[in-house]
Amino acid sequence: MPVRDGSECHDVERFLLRLLAAPSLSTQEAAAAEVLRAELVTLGFEVETDELGNVIGVLDLGPGPTILLDSHLDTVGVERPEAWSAAPSGERRGDLIYGRGAVDMKGPLAACVHGVASLGTTHDAGRIVVSGSVAEELVEGAALVPIVQRVAPDYVVICEPTAGALALGQRGRAEVVVEVTGKPCHSAYPAEGVNAAEVMAEIICEVRCLPATQHPVLGDGILVLTDLASSPLPSLSVVPARCTARFDRRTLPGELLSDVLEPIRSVAERVAAQFDASTEVSLGEATYTTYTGCAVRAACFAPAWVTEPGSTVAESALQGFASVGMTLPVSHYSFCTNGSATAGALGVPTIGYGPGAPNLAHQVDEAIALSELREGVRGYAALVRGLTSRA
Repeated sequence: MPVRDGSECHDVERFLLRLLAAPSLSTQEAAAAEVLRAELVTLGFEVETDELGNVIGVLDLGPGPTILLDSHLDTVGVERPEAWSAAPSGERRGDLIYGRGAVDMKGPLAACVHGVASLGTTHDAGRIVVSGSVAEELVEGAALVPIVQRVAPDYVVICEPTAGALALGQRGRAEVVVEVTGKPCHSAYPAEGVNAAEVMAEIICEVRCLPATQHPVLGDGILVLTDLASSPLPSLSVVPARCTARFDRRTLPGELLSDVLEPIRSVAERVAAQFDASTEVSLGEATYTTYTGCAVRAACFAPAWVTEPGSTVAESALQGFASVGMTLPVSHYSFCTNGSATAGALGVPTIGYGPGAPNLAHQVDEAIALSELREGVRGYAALVRGLTSRA
């Protein structure tokens, strides 16, 4: 089925509103996946849904490289819908479209689909693959790996919002779990036991003093405490025998798992020994079942990546944008993306581009401007032309 002509006005706004109306919490993306599948079919893509539930649309425009443009379908939840000034399920007010996922990242997905489709019969180079991947909000990259293995792209575009810039990297992310085992006793006789929570408090204080690794472009490899729990909970006159802390460690290019874990393990073991407690430091693991019923277990370690500004993928992208009068600043993501799989783990040349302000993600009144959405449609078409060397 041929793609609709590029001169035809695609209704990207209505498509985005349909996506926003389809709830898609992680592992519950079925409704949004169906909206995407139907739109891709209408626009002339060859479409399939893989075992995990990823939706994959392909346009074979002619000889040339394979370009994969990825957006994740899942969103975080809406904790306080009453705090929104517009419907979290999607509503247009003036130049803004509100809704959970408007920026992160159904807006970029809608712009990407219509931008690629707008090439129509005016472009004759490249195999273009658009993916709507699942469960990115649970663990970055895990669902994209089988897509990459399936389509073997020459270049990957991560469609997370960049405020109209060209993103050439990101810090990675590791979830570090620290467990302390002490000795329970009656809280009236604390000297008879070992308080695991107090030992953990000492570990947390010392871990905070660890020097951060640094990168000239991406910044510091920061370490942040994100979760803390003792056991038993609640504790009734009992000194806690166990305590678990989780840390978010932002990784930098070239850092291995051992580089992340060993400094924390060294501190934890030294402090625990002072109190006659034991400790274990490990990498967190995400376990979930996709909406298609596929069980997934993935380590929470997403590598960092940087693409050089003078690389072929970056230069070709910028030339594509320039061909339609778009001058993009070069930047990088401040958060972790599925690029950790493509560039960080698999070494596929990767860049990022997407409409919308990334700081609005996960916020009350998340929204994207129609002007940003339309510029994104134009930008994705130009980007594909550049990457297929027919700018």
